[in-house]
Amino acid sequence: MNLDKLLETGDQCIHQEPPTCTSNCPVHLEIIEFIAEIEKGDFQKAYKLMEKKIPFHKILGRICDHPCETVCERSKAGGSIRISELEKAVLAYGSSKPKKVWPVPKNKGTVAIIGGGLSGLTAAMDLDKKGYVVTLYEKSNRLGGRLWNFVDDSLTEEILMEELKTVADKKMTVHLETPIDKNKLSELLTEYDAVFLGTGNWQEKIEYHPMTFQVGDSTLFAGGRLVNGTDSVIFSASSGRRAAISIERYLSKVSLTDSREREGVFETLLHFDISKKEPLAPIENSGVIYSQEEAMEEAKRCVKCQCRKCIEGCAHLRKYEMSPDAYIRQINHSERIILGTHYANKMINSCTECGLCMEECFLNISMKDIIQETRESMVERGKMPVSAHDFALKDMAFSNSSHFSLVRKQPSKEESKDLFYYPLISFSDYVKGLYKGTGKTEYLFYPGCQLPASYPDDIKSIYEYLVGYVNGDVGIYLGCCGAPADWAGQQGLMNENIEAIKKVWEEMERPTFILACSSCIRIFEKYCPEIKVESLWDIYVREGLPNKDHIKTPQTLSIHDACATRENSELHESVRKIVAKLGYGIEELEYTREKTKCCGYGGLVYFANREQSNAFVSERIGESENDLLVYCSMCKDLFVSGGQRTYHLLDLIYPKDNLESATRKSPTLSERHQNRSRVKQILLKEIWREDPMEALMEEEVTLIIHEDVQKSIETRYILMEDIQAVLKNAEEKNERFCNPETGDYLAKLRRENVTYWVKYTNEGEAFLIKSVYSHRMEIVED
Repeated sequence: MNLDKLLETGDQCIHQEPPTCTSNCPVHLEIIEFIAEIEKGDFQKAYKLMEKKIPFHKILGRICDHPCETVCERSKAGGSIRISELEKAVLAYGSSKPKKVWPVPKNKGTVAIIGGGLSGLTAAMDLDKKGYVVTLYEKSNRLGGRLWNFVDDSLTEEILMEELKTVADKKMTVHLETPIDKNKLSELLTEYDAVFLGTGNWQEKIEYHPMTFQVGDSTLFAGGRLVNGTDSVIFSASSGRRAAISIERYLSKVSLTDSREREGVFETLLHFDISKKEPLAPIENSGVIYSQEEAMEEAKRCVKCQCRKCIEGCAHLRKYEMSPDAYIRQINHSERIILGTHYANKMINSCTECGLCMEECFLNISMKDIIQETRESMVERGKMPVSAHDFALKDMAFSNSSHFSLVRKQPSKEESKDLFYYPLISFSDYVKGLYKGTGKTEYLFYPGCQLPASYPDDIKSIYEYLVGYVNGDVGIYLGCCGAPADWAGQQGLMNENIEAIKKVWEEMERPTFILACSSCIRIFEKYCPEIKVESLWDIYVREGLPNKDHIKTPQTLSIHDACATRENSELHESVRKIVAKLGYGIEELEYTREKTKCCGYGGLVYFANREQSNAFVSERIGESENDLLVYCSMCKDLFVSGGQRTYHLLDLIYPKDNLESATRKSPTLSERHQNRSRVKQILLKEIWREDPMEALMEEEVTLIIHEDVQKSIETRYILMEDIQAVLKNAEEKNERFCNPETGDYLAKLRRENVTYWVKYTNEGEAFLIKSVYSHRMEIVED
């Protein structure tokens, strides 16, 4: 994993970019933080932020011309935030005595300040704090310059004098009534290490560097109206501060220009969309300044401009309050320094890799790709927790085992000749398709592993439809595409799986795969671009729907697009055409099509962090009052488990009268295995007229399991076969503990890398299961 490149990607993120108000504030007051403190009613903390950033804040906080308000994003939705009024309120309610600052030894050099106005005073104070001996020259009989013109009800003479006293308290040498002309300036340049010129007016035009304010290559630096060209007091203060930085750098013999692009006013890279914010008018003062309550209400109007589109759309990023730049720093820290921690691992395994973040980011930063690469790196370094994806990988192995996996060509004419009779050959599309068979497999139906687990009874119907409607022989291939291995970062296992798929493809003479699962589509596009694929839903649109009595009660549905189809606009259209053809209305969700959200199953989050998965479910089902329509079986099962009425597209195409399909309970993990096995049995018996080589998975003994225990079994990803194995071992080998007071038995058995514990009692020929537990620690016994 190229961590340097990763950090470069993180540096592109603009989440921490300052808002336009701060970038247009010449002294860069952290306005979001400032307003946030006011909103909380903490005027003291807000005051400290002013004190830290604004020179002579008790003056400027009352007279600043506030260029920040002109560019405020809130101006587009009700009116700019009244930052000037908020600063006055903070000075009134949050003012505190300055902390005693110990004087810095004055051993860095000497600087002359010409002009006792705001720019000169700012430069003088900043240089004094840095350890320079500062001498100030003012032509009038008092310091302050233009500041005296602002004395009124807001800036009283008392306040101005109090602030100017801070200069006197520094024990600087001040020469009042000392005008400086061109000749005197020349003398000062030889007498002092550097000179700051902030007189407001000068006898001749001065050429200065726009970033450093240095005049030519000399020791002279300019500021105030000489460089601003305006009467802005905040720009004068900023120029004095920036000139002081230049003088410090010059005398320290370091670059005057390095990393100074963002001093003063600059253009922020922040992109902020305020279009969805409700317009709110500014709060009016009831008195000369805001009351504390009025200030807090005005502060609430601030939209806290920040690029959060990816965070707003993602329950995972919000859960960890992680922007891409912070997330990437955490990954870098985990990879480079601590080499894996529980917190970082859990966070990394809680991303669904749905890709919405990249879709929302105008810079195309993809956390999906970063997380995928990180997981692969963790696996390679042995830092991926075994427990995170263990069950999903075992489930994948089951789907590729003889329990489910199957490859068959379309039944031949010879094998099907008993069907070629009237009326079947006249009215059955399936039989017509068999009759037209050529023996060459043009298509291979690949339903994936989750659809047969959730909809076992529909796989045969879909296959018969394809044989009857598609022009060309259609075979079938049951198995798992490898998505669990891909999500888990198990590239070795993923490549093995892909090679097995390609082997079948070659042996079947390179047919087109018909895919029903959106995750399969994503995997084939990523790992098998040479294999031509078509979506089952596209075929329904092209060839027409089966002849069924589809609709009973017309209604409006909201379509949830599977996140794996994000870039498949053709498939999005096909699904909507099918829904419309079936007679249903459609109301789009806010996050739809290419901006769809994940159901919470993607990235194996369902197994790695169930709490996070539930958050995705809860967020998605809360977006619409309509019933949802999905075309991914896991989306259906998760939404229904969250209490949302949800239809799968197959519920509409192959309606069932004996069940309320929108609330059909998701099969248990064990039932999903059994359903897959049953699909294989059905196909072999009813399509290919074969006797299955492997018996259908059946329970060996009768188990009595109450609902609360069943819920625990599902939460811990325990299968009935695991419980059966524990009981069989306990009963046959008498390896169990007995509680003589209750008659309960406790038995354990380690299967592969998991130890299972079962607490049970005998109920005649059955077993009452009282509790089940599993863990991945090895128990060492003497």
